[in-house]
Amino acid sequence: NKASVTNAVQITTFYNKFMAKKKRHLRKSVKITGAAVLAAVLGISAFAILRKKESAAMPEPAPVPEETAPAETPVPQPQVFTASMYMIGDALPQRSYLQDAKTETGYDFSAQADGITNIASNYDIAYYNQEVILGGDDLGFTIWPHMNAPRAFGEYMLSKGFNLISTANNHSLDKDLAGVVNSCEFWRSHPEAVTAGLNLSQEERNAIPVYEKNGITYAFTSWTYGMNMYSQPEGKPYTVNCYRGHEEEMLNWVRLAKEKADVVIVAMHWGEEYHFDPNDEQKRLAQQLADAGADIIIGNHPHNIQPVQWLNDHQTICFYALGNCLSSQTVKEVTSYKKLNTGMAASLVIEKTMQLDGSSKTVIKDLKTELLFTWHTGDFEHMHSVFYSELNDEILPGYQEYYEYLKENVVRAMDDTIELGF
Repeated sequence: NKASVTNAVQITTFYNKFMAKKKRHLRKSVKITGAAVLAAVLGISAFAILRKKESAAMPEPAPVPEETAPAETPVPQPQVFTASMYMIGDALPQRSYLQDAKTETGYDFSAQADGITNIASNYDIAYYNQEVILGGDDLGFTIWPHMNAPRAFGEYMLSKGFNLISTANNHSLDKDLAGVVNSCEFWRSHPEAVTAGLNLSQEERNAIPVYEKNGITYAFTSWTYGMNMYSQPEGKPYTVNCYRGHEEEMLNWVRLAKEKADVVIVAMHWGEEYHFDPNDEQKRLAQQLADAGADIIIGNHPHNIQPVQWLNDHQTICFYALGNCLSSQTVKEVTSYKKLNTGMAASLVIEKTMQLDGSSKTVIKDLKTELLFTWHTGDFEHMHSVFYSELNDEILPGYQEYYEYLKENVVRAMDDTIELGF
């Protein structure tokens, strides 16, 4: 038993020593592990603080732009130029017309004509035919058959925007050479206007001036069948452009002009008075002018309207007669009031396309026509020229039916593609 007790004590002592030693190792391991953990934590904190200081000290890097597709190089395109044009027919300021416009200080044509002239300024080119010569106030204001009108009328038309005027017609020599000289001096004092038909020299008659509007070049000429009972002044065969006996000269002028200009405009005083249908001479000359290079042919003289026709596959537009636009004309024995006082206005666009290689093509497009009417109260008092859209049955009884008749039987008689209505 004593031995057992001794063994038990020894075992207990050994166990206690073993456990005490193990505890010491455990405490040491804990301390080492804690120290290691603490060092790691301190190291991480120090690194973070250092990185923060470095970040604060260093500037932010510039943002990297997003990648974009390279810009496409513009592809050169053809250039397109346009010019608009408006036209009306014969201006006949005769005695009654002038009396109605007379004021204490001169003339005021606004009440009579503004209804069809106000829109001229909306266009680049505006045309009319000066049927009564502006031969100078000193020559007196005379009536048919030797007519002369005051320059105030020309001033009025210029003020409304008309800048293309035909002066060759059967009344060009109503005041002989003096009237021609005075008329030329008047128009040439207004360089904003282009005129043709009267000449003071052979050089002027032969010349082919070229004008420009909005990048489009044009040439303009005007010719008449004759000058009533008058002949060219002696020794001056160039004074009035008269095509009879000079057709080839006229056609050659057009050919040469077409070589120089994008557009050739020809005003023709031709046909038979008070006839709705163009005669054979008109149709023949229209085709010859178109073949020679004319792009726009503006006819007049019949004092009433005639058909409109495209020629040469829509290359040339021909107005056989625009009729009267501003007048007090009466010919009761051969024509009616509504026929004689109905005229035509037209508008179109000239379009030129310039290719990259320098070549170009010019076309006439957006053609429109419209009818106009000159009416008055009393014996040619309070005269007004207006478009048919401004009429009523009180002014012209049956005006709508007459409009439709003229539309189908006159304006579109030779070409049903012609449009009416601005």
